[in-house]
Amino acid sequence: MSADGKGQRPEPGEISPEDREAIRKRSAEIGQKLDALQSKKAQRAKADRSATGGSSKSAYGAASKFAAELLVGVVVGGGLGWALDRQFGTAPWLMVLLVIMGFAAGLLNVVRAAQKAQAENEPLQRAAPSVKDDDDGE
Repeated sequence: MSADGKGQRPEPGEISPEDREAIRKRSAEIGQKLDALQSKKAQRAKADRSATGGSSKSAYGAASKFAAELLVGVVVGGGLGWALDRQFGTAPWLMVLLVIMGFAAGLLNVVRAAQKAQAENEPLQRAAPSVKDDDDGE
């Protein structure tokens, strides 16, 4: 073993300075590759959104959400009306009334959600270039 400390074996559980530097370099390389991949992924996602005007999966999700909101309003209104009819003996009047009110509430929720979705997508629609059909002779 030399007096300048080179060639000495590190204590158990310690990392030699050479190994430590190699780990730092490798970590920096991996970080740079990860950053490059993330930026490519973000650019690809942005290009896909602008090309399609949104994802078809998100459109199916929004449609499912609208249907579920309407259905839940009717089911909750009907269930509550049925329970109240059994309690008060007014069958079927409270159930009919609350089904109608549940439908109205569900429809109101669907309209609000559609307006919100339209407001969120409006900037994307303005930015997208308009497509004209050359076959119609205009």
